[in-house]
Amino acid sequence: MRDVILVSADSVRHDFLDAMEYVSSTLTNHEAITGAHYTRPSLASILTANYQSAVESRVVTPTVAEAFADAGYTTIGLSSSPHTDARFGFDRGFDVYHHFSEAGNRGNPIRQFASQFDLIRKVYHRFKPPHAKLSNRLPDDELIDHSIEAFNDESVPRFMWLHMMGTHRPYGLGEDAVPKDIDRKALFKPEKLTDAEKETIEEKYRATLERADAEIERLVDSVDSEDPLVVFTSDHGDEFGEEGHWFHQPQRGRVADALITVPAATNDLSLEEPCSTLDIAPSILADQAGPDAVPAEWHGKDVRPTAEGGSGGRNHALTIAPWHGSATLAWQDFETKVVAKDADVALSRDGRTVEAERSEVDEDLKQQMRDLGYVE
Repeated sequence: MRDVILVSADSVRHDFLDAMEYVSSTLTNHEAITGAHYTRPSLASILTANYQSAVESRVVTPTVAEAFADAGYTTIGLSSSPHTDARFGFDRGFDVYHHFSEAGNRGNPIRQFASQFDLIRKVYHRFKPPHAKLSNRLPDDELIDHSIEAFNDESVPRFMWLHMMGTHRPYGLGEDAVPKDIDRKALFKPEKLTDAEKETIEEKYRATLERADAEIERLVDSVDSEDPLVVFTSDHGDEFGEEGHWFHQPQRGRVADALITVPAATNDLSLEEPCSTLDIAPSILADQAGPDAVPAEWHGKDVRPTAEGGSGGRNHALTIAPWHGSATLAWQDFETKVVAKDADVALSRDGRTVEAERSEVDEDLKQQMRDLGYVE
């Protein structure tokens, strides 16, 4: 069995993959539909191949790490996103799990006071929205350093998943990032953006993809594995004004193509299109451990052309966009997309029903979300 490296990077649109030269030229690119519209439910659905994780915005069992562990792999997970905190179950099944995320700068004391009261916070954020910042996140180059070390320290065969955050808005640190005034204008007064400001946003985005691409190449070149299976994908994309909206704003429950169409690139694994990001786990697991290793509970399917009894890619995909008790659903057969906005969503399986509901977390974790520009 070969080593397997699954890399996800935040906010990578499929139609911007040309900015990632190594990924786009060395790996075979496939187009995939995400299971959700922002980081936590989307990554949870990728790691579990299960729509229940998207509905609940947390990792449910069995996970891809548990499945690879059952197949005899050492499992390693690394991420610097607060959305992948162990309190949401992201450490499940990993022999080694490092979550490089700590509460950041508390910032404006007025905002800190306002955050304690729902109504005051909502009003305050309307006029003084939190500006996304990456200064309290582990930089991608350091995450890759840790990933190389963690991978090389463990015994073969190894399955490693890592999530890179440098590609998240505002797309860098300091002068590399989208300027604060442009960022806020894009969110709250997009009609006032000048052509030059729009160009600035796209330039910063392409530059951050280039930096991430270089780190992925360094990772693959530096691990002590002669022939690893490498897979690259993203949790979601970002909007750049196509329908009057910018970036990803999970509270809007949007399921636009720019948000839910991402790359699924592989170095030595063919995937039949169309596919969902939920199909990544069963496809790589079946390829390395056999079809019988794929848990029956998974909603994702093995979409390799050589899959037993396979009929190519899936004939439809579902994206669930949960936010605080309701969700938007997008069903598509790749010719038609049907969207149900702000629906009451419940998933029933084996006599158990789960619903989209608000996750209660402590104030430190909420602050980390606000540091990334999320508002409630």
